[in-house]
Amino acid sequence: MTPMTLTVPAREEWVLVLRMALSGVSALFDVPVDVMEDLNTAIEESCDLLLHQDYTAETLTLCCEPRPDGLHVTLTARERTRRAEEEKADPEIARLIIQTLVREVTLDRDDAGVHCVRMTLPANV
Repeated sequence: MTPMTLTVPAREEWVLVLRMALSGVSALFDVPVDVMEDLNTAIEESCDLLLHQDYTAETLTLCCEPRPDGLHVTLTARERTRRAEEEKADPEIARLIIQTLVREVTLDRDDAGVHCVRMTLPANV
């Protein structure tokens, strides 16, 4: 299967679209419903993190790619403009929460904060 990529505006109201797309990908891989819900929660937490950094993103891009070690899910904030965020999300708390939901999570950062969340769902869930 080829990777699935979906780009949406970087706004709260588009998080549901990302959840639905991830649910569809999960269904293609016969992911159990409880694990699918964990992935959806991980995507919500990732969106919350990316939408509350010291930048304004224009878009969020979800990429799901099957690999031998599992399903890799990446959520990236793109076309970012630097600005100060009063209610900046704590990346370490977000990482700890996401880590309870998937096997592996990595946060990509730069001087404006976290701009990408990478997650792996184990093969043979």
